[in-house]
Amino acid sequence: MVIVRLHDVSKYYKVGFSVVKALENINLEIKENEFISIVGPSGSGKSTLLNMIGCLDKPTKGKVFFKGLDIALLSDRELSKFRADNIGFIFQTFNLIPSLTALENVEISSSFSNKVKNPRERALKLLDLVGLKERALHRPSQLSGGEQQRVALARALMNDPEIILADEPTGNLDSKTAEEIINLFLELKKMGKTIILVTHNISLTENSDRIIYLKDGRIENEVRKSN
Repeated sequence: MVIVRLHDVSKYYKVGFSVVKALENINLEIKENEFISIVGPSGSGKSTLLNMIGCLDKPTKGKVFFKGLDIALLSDRELSKFRADNIGFIFQTFNLIPSLTALENVEISSSFSNKVKNPRERALKLLDLVGLKERALHRPSQLSGGEQQRVALARALMNDPEIILADEPTGNLDSKTAEEIINLFLELKKMGKTIILVTHNISLTENSDRIIYLKDGRIENEVRKSN
């Protein structure tokens, strides 16, 4: 089943008197339980494309559909709740709240959705899933980069989203820790999640179902893999 569809999506930004075409006529279908990697040089539009898939930004032209729903029909408030219920985000810089413990950083995501009935219990289970249950009461400054990214992954899973969007999630990690994060993504895929990974590191795409190559805001190539 197609979970996300982008139809003729373009995104333009005004920079001074110039117009930057971040994306140009993107047509893309993402199916449930796929693991897709998006690669390309800096400035190719990778993060902008991820923002379109994650409904963080609206296209200048074209439409984004989630299970057939035209996202443009949602109000800003409806869109915020929609994201909280359906999409989990992971970023290169972790974006954890320094004053909160790992447990609280995971639990806080439930405040944006009413899907979770017992947030504390679920947050503990998710920290256990990513191997950090014993570090639940540690603050980000007391955790390594890899541990912080695991907390961010648990936070992204808090509201049981259908899609996990990861923007350069291993960019600040060493190669061994990066491999561990990718292995966690593969475990999530086995659990039925759809994973969209943006990366500069082509070696991290080895287990993807599809690799999408972007250049100058366009899909230059698409490779389907048989794993």
